[in-house]
Amino acid sequence: MRGIGSRGSARGWRPRWTIRLRLTLLYGALFLVAGAALLGVTYGLVANGSTSESAFFVSRDAKPVSGKLPALPPDVITSAGGGSVAGPTTQAVPSGKVPPAGSAVQLQAYAGRVTATFKRLSAAQQAQLERIQTKANGRIAHVRDEQLSTLLTRSGVALGIMALASIGLGWLMAGRALRPVRTMSLRARGISERNLHERLALDGPDDELKELADTFDGLLGRLESAFESQRRFVANASHELRTPITLERTLVEVALADPNPSIDSLKDTCRRVLVASEQQERLIEALLTLARSQRGLQARSPIELGEVTAEVVRSVPSDGLRVDTELGQACTTGDQAMLERLVANLVENAVRYNEPDGWVTAWTGVRDGLPTVEVTNTGPVVTRADVDELVKPFYRAGGNGNGHGNGHGLGLGLSIVHAIAEAHDATLSTEPRPDGGLRVTVAFPAARAAPHD
Repeated sequence: MRGIGSRGSARGWRPRWTIRLRLTLLYGALFLVAGAALLGVTYGLVANGSTSESAFFVSRDAKPVSGKLPALPPDVITSAGGGSVAGPTTQAVPSGKVPPAGSAVQLQAYAGRVTATFKRLSAAQQAQLERIQTKANGRIAHVRDEQLSTLLTRSGVALGIMALASIGLGWLMAGRALRPVRTMSLRARGISERNLHERLALDGPDDELKELADTFDGLLGRLESAFESQRRFVANASHELRTPITLERTLVEVALADPNPSIDSLKDTCRRVLVASEQQERLIEALLTLARSQRGLQARSPIELGEVTAEVVRSVPSDGLRVDTELGQACTTGDQAMLERLVANLVENAVRYNEPDGWVTAWTGVRDGLPTVEVTNTGPVVTRADVDELVKPFYRAGGNGNGHGNGHGLGLGLSIVHAIAEAHDATLSTEPRPDGGLRVTVAFPAARAAPHD
């Protein structure tokens, strides 16, 4: 047990590999790489510059070699130019005097000696210059190495100090930049199904984090609507299911309480229980259909809306109402059973919520490039507020209908139509007629052509 505890404490001692830590390390690593590259460039430039300056140090430290040329004989006088001849010793020959005989031979001999002396001086000076240059180059190399070593050491220390400073500043700046994320995390952690009305409501500049917070707020709004709709649906479904069950129980209890029941009373009780059971069965089937349609489509197949509508009109009882059809070609794709249920609900609602001498019209065709089915009926006047509420489960405009159709409405007809339309990416529009009744239109996406092999 002690070993487990020590391992757990050692593991807990390690820092979390958070985004802030990763950003800090990334900032520090980038600074180190940039600093090392800058240091390398500076070192190379300084090293090359020191090498190019070595010639300057040599020429500055070199000393001229002193020497004396042989003196010019005093009796040598040049007649060229009537001027004076100055030798290397700066002795001048006065002008205006004529050189004695044989001076040309002496001058030639002196020129030879001067030439030999210059050659000896050049060789000595060259050797002395080479020795000076060797010493200067060694000294320069030594000084340069010391300077470069000092530069490298001090630059490395400065780089290390700045790296530590950059890591600290990076930690602070990363924390400041990620502060909205911590705020969103804290607020989101406190939101549950009991307080879906709360929002993140992040303040600050309109950046990516603000956009993320707004997106999350939108998601919370949709979840709140879905939860509220689910709560209402469960409450309404419980109420609707409780009604036929209560009725059945009451009928059975009355029949059992009768001390002298007759066959006719028992048959009447059984018929009433059977009607309640049928109503309960229809409600359960409608709830299952609504749940399946809200779950979406598993597969699609080509469907002709005109054929589906014609079959539904033939199968749904009209209860003496006039039912007119104008069925054109309208091809779409979807689930066959769901689309049959959609058209059946439209026709059944049009028959159920109608006038005794009213009519129903079913139309299919292509409108604005979209396959469309439309059902219109007469009936009581429906307000715009009621139209907006008709797609909600268990909502009945003006009661349970006028008695037409197979029993009272369940309040799920248009809710199922709306869910099936959403599952097929279709658009449902409901428009009240001025004289009473509704015009319900469902526009489906056009059927995609199958790819050819």
